[in-house]
Amino acid sequence: MNAEHYKMAQSFAIEYGTFLGIAWLITFGFVVGGLVSGNLLAMLAGFASFGLSCLVPFYLAWRFKQHLENGEQVARLVAWSFAFLMFTYACMLAAAGHLVYFTYLDHGQLMQVFHTTLFSHEAEAQYKAIGATDMLATARDQFAMLQSLTPMQITLALFENNIFISLLLTIPVAFVARRKAVK
Repeated sequence: MNAEHYKMAQSFAIEYGTFLGIAWLITFGFVVGGLVSGNLLAMLAGFASFGLSCLVPFYLAWRFKQHLENGEQVARLVAWSFAFLMFTYACMLAAAGHLVYFTYLDHGQLMQVFHTTLFSHEAEAQYKAIGATDMLATARDQFAMLQSLTPMQITLALFENNIFISLLLTIPVAFVARRKAVK
């Protein structure tokens, strides 16, 4: 493995991981802001930005490959380490933002939205109409457990979820970042 390529991959992973983490936080802000405020436009923007945030890592891997000189080869391990580190930095930044939100900004608003939705008469009528009242009871039980979590526990759960998804995406993103030798 070329040490210069590894250093370059590490520096780009920091930069692009920061960019990716900010994109994830913007998506989180749109989705949660839309749910809490009931603003349909913000919710739609959140779901649209969620779709775009799934494509951003592939774009960043392509950008990493563009910084190489023509004909320069990047080994699989360098491309994989770039993708892994980029996702790691993004997950850490997103977790910091989630912790700030749930500790200082939320004040239980998001849980109140879920409570209002799960315990509404409309939800009960819809679940009865499709014959799934047991599923509603299960969802309410799970919500009761979710309400007992501290902001740190919620942040850790989101962090674990982000890490899992990132590990799944690391291989295809590394494939995009890798450049084979020109023959």
